[in-house]
Amino acid sequence: MPDLLIAQRHPAHLDRVVEALRLVHETDHYPMVWPDDPIAWLTPAGMLDAWIALADDGTVVGHVMLVAGDNVEHADQLAAAAGVSMTGLAGVGRLFVTPKARGTGVAAALLERVEDTPSRRGRRLALDVVDDGGQAIRLYERLGWVRVTTGPASWTGPDGVRPQSAAYLCPR
Repeated sequence: MPDLLIAQRHPAHLDRVVEALRLVHETDHYPMVWPDDPIAWLTPAGMLDAWIALADDGTVVGHVMLVAGDNVEHADQLAAAAGVSMTGLAGVGRLFVTPKARGTGVAAALLERVEDTPSRRGRRLALDVVDDGGQAIRLYERLGWVRVTTGPASWTGPDGVRPQSAAYLCPR
């Protein structure tokens, strides 16, 4: 995607981020259940920082945030695998790319930004993802993220079932 800008997310961006999230939800059902308050979903307790990807026309085409490690599924197993305490983890969360921007490097650019951020503060990066064999898993594994464990998520989908969640550590 030419002229992609990765910028720190500010409160003034949130309405446009919600619009992008709605496109993703309508296409991919991410999140599986549309939140009652999407802005609160995008600004959870434990959030350390957040970024957006902007196309050259200013359209939000992607989003990612960094959260405290205890907000990641399977944090105890991830921390043990990384050889750190849970406070030594930081989680990648709310990563999404709008359908029209997929395949253009937006997700990789957002992940690279998270990996290089000062708010990471030396923490080992981790993430969790629905273990559906989809595009997200293929991306993380292509980028070298290492799967640590798989197990039931702590939340339920629209059918009331807990999906399987895969937990990964960043290779760096």
